[in-house]
Amino acid sequence: MKNYLKRFFIIFIFLLTIFIVPNSVSAITFDLIAPSGQLQRGQDIKFTINVDTEGKSSTSTRIGMTYDTKYLEYISVSAGNTFATISADPQGDGKLIITGSSPSGFSGSGAFAYVTFKLIATAPGSTQLCALFNPAESTPTPIATSPPLPTALPTSGVNGNFVQIAFGLIFLILAGTGLIVFKNL
Repeated sequence: MKNYLKRFFIIFIFLLTIFIVPNSVSAITFDLIAPSGQLQRGQDIKFTINVDTEGKSSTSTRIGMTYDTKYLEYISVSAGNTFATISADPQGDGKLIITGSSPSGFSGSGAFAYVTFKLIATAPGSTQLCALFNPAESTPTPIATSPPLPTALPTSGVNGNFVQIAFGLIFLILAGTGLIVFKNL
């Protein structure tokens, strides 16, 4: 009888860990697309921020954007074809926090926002004009350069380390309980 109980407990723990292990954590990703072609001083230029919710529905999200104030002057932000409402909160020192919301939620990929700047550079050249960053982090991650190249952006979402720690603790508790049960048999 003891062997059957041990086997049952081992199979139970095995099946429990299979069904409890979470699926991959999805996150919203952003891409910054810089304008193409030759840019001229005084010209309004539009950067596109694309979003991909990776199949999950989201009613709101936000992304940070930095820009070089020696070369660009912030003008406005407008909604793309994904979230119904887009707003920008200028933080000073060339930083914006761009927030999008949609009461019905959005799932899929498309244009999140269009950010318009005026080019105020005094001389021609090549430099990094803008970058996107996760507003929860303090250090921006550079994304776009000139000449413009589409580039993957940092992701935001659920922290996978928390999930791994939680399931590790559950496993340890179950293993400890199993040890106590088998020792007493």
